[in-house]
Amino acid sequence: MKKIKLAIVGCLGRMGKEVIKEVNNFPNCKIVSAIEAKETTTRKIGKIEISYNKKIAFSKADIIIDFSTPKSSLESAFYASKFKKKLIIGTTGLNSSQVAKIKQASKKTAIVFASNMSVGINLLLMLVEQASKIFFKSSSVEVLDIHHKYKRDAPSGTALALGAAIAKGQNKLLKKISDLKPNKNRKKQLNRINFYSERKGNVAGEHSTIFTNNSEEIELRHKSFNRSIYANGAIKAAIWLSNKKKGFFNMFDVLDIS
Repeated sequence: MKKIKLAIVGCLGRMGKEVIKEVNNFPNCKIVSAIEAKETTTRKIGKIEISYNKKIAFSKADIIIDFSTPKSSLESAFYASKFKKKLIIGTTGLNSSQVAKIKQASKKTAIVFASNMSVGINLLLMLVEQASKIFFKSSSVEVLDIHHKYKRDAPSGTALALGAAIAKGQNKLLKKISDLKPNKNRKKQLNRINFYSERKGNVAGEHSTIFTNNSEEIELRHKSFNRSIYANGAIKAAIWLSNKKKGFFNMFDVLDIS
């Protein structure tokens, strides 16, 4: 059986290391390139030499998995498009202009872009959208995210995805029903999405969406015990993407969630 050749961008980051470890559970995949933006004292990951040249590293691979920075992921999309390499992007913190450029790159190659690769989170997104249709107009809505102290973006990419799911349930744009900033005082506003972010310890990720009205409170919650669920989802996305020629996809496409 021919193995899918993977290149990992951000190989020394938390998620990069997790993907490299998780690949051992997929006999139909192998890592051929490991890429970092800056030179480090670490020269190898296992038997793979760390590369600092995406052009060379990408040439060896079928599919790129990128958990890095917005700037680096944008560069990966450019090279993936140029060299017709398929791409998985799990990086968070990208702005709308950067996402638009990634979508443009997907006209020449196949790209999966998702703020969270977990199967459970994507199921949660579907449930939150349905809950929004029923409870939003009569409730205050909170989206809470808790992550490790080193995570920079707040709200997290997943929290924003939950917000987008709520907005979709109301056929509205997220920016129309939220200011997109963490609400430090957790002051609840009716018919608005109130974001709250906390950074502490080494938390892999906790996300809750809470609908509260005068009669009841509904909480939809997901807790990650470790990062392997994200790495597992990214590799599954790569396997799924191997049969696609071009297009812009998300995890709903990968998991066939409608």
